[in-house]
Amino acid sequence: MTISVRVEFSHPKSFNTEVKGYFKMLLVPEKVAVARNVHYIILLDTSGSMKGMKIELAKKSTREILNKIPQGNYVTLITFSGQGGVKVLSEHVDISSIDKNVVDNIIAEGTTPFYSTLSKAFEIVKKYNEPAYMLALTDGMPTDIIEVKAYEQLDIPPNTKIYAFGIGDDYKEEILKILADKSGGIFYHLQDPTEIEQKLPSSVATEIGAKNVVVDIISEAGTPVKLLNYQGPPVNLGVVEGAVRIYGEVTIPPNYSSDLLTVKVSYVDPVQDRVQEIIKKVGVSKAIDNNDFLSSINKDVTLEYRYYELLAKYASDIQAQNLVEATRTLNQLTQISQQTRRIEFMETTRRLADALDQTRRVGSSVEQTRKLSKEVTSEVTRKLRGS
Repeated sequence: MTISVRVEFSHPKSFNTEVKGYFKMLLVPEKVAVARNVHYIILLDTSGSMKGMKIELAKKSTREILNKIPQGNYVTLITFSGQGGVKVLSEHVDISSIDKNVVDNIIAEGTTPFYSTLSKAFEIVKKYNEPAYMLALTDGMPTDIIEVKAYEQLDIPPNTKIYAFGIGDDYKEEILKILADKSGGIFYHLQDPTEIEQKLPSSVATEIGAKNVVVDIISEAGTPVKLLNYQGPPVNLGVVEGAVRIYGEVTIPPNYSSDLLTVKVSYVDPVQDRVQEIIKKVGVSKAIDNNDFLSSINKDVTLEYRYYELLAKYASDIQAQNLVEATRTLNQLTQISQQTRRIEFMETTRRLADALDQTRRVGSSVEQTRKLSKEVTSEVTRKLRGS
């Protein structure tokens, strides 16, 4: 077995009314192997606003990535600008034969056709049908299609994980968040261009625990399963290189006593290159009385779920520039983090509070709130994915 699966549930006992139960699923690679037959796609914004330090650091980071990717994998490199259009500099080239000097000729000029670039990249991923890591770096608003809804409707291929990097203050964080959320990836806000050099290469996984990972969560009671931090079910995780947490909720019918959830995890073992499946059951029994029901509740799972639920709400409040509601949500986060006494919750909440206070001190202008939105959205997206 390459990965292990553990499921914790908040309410092991049902009551005489409907009850909302929360689950936490943990997937952990027991061992890892060097990545093989993985498609690495790099999308570089080469518009005029990237000119100077940003494009040079992006080129340097791309060279590092090409040197880091192990043998037996494939690379697609795409640049995009209004001047040069969407340029596929290499398409699914074996890493051992790629011309790394092609990076040296990249220049920055023109506008930002981001939507067209994503569409082309997804077309290439579908063509080769392999698990894919996609790194997308941009510093500006798209100049082809800017409507957020269009990005929500993009057909991201299964087994594709997107790491989206936004530089500075002028890009649209809602779009990068959508890409990360739809693919189970991460969104990074880079306020300082010098962060490119560290963040971009470090996001590339070269050892993996499993490929083509799909997690299906079935309600045996027929009540809907709602996930908090991933889209689905089923959840297409693609390549798994580290521990993965999946949070969700399901309604327990009155006086229910049977298996409530069936969790099926299928994946390809990267060592044996063989499909494996793990099945876990979550059962619920009927509580004898009110005390029996209350005493059975797993408060740790309940509070942890509630914390992350509020964290997602806080990011939405900030994106909507509703600082009054954001303050209320932050106060709730503070209370729950103190109840759990978990250091990482308290530290995250304190950072968010400090950033909100700083925004208020400088006047809470639209510009400052937009900057805060980028920082918060990036932080929350990373926390929800366990990064």
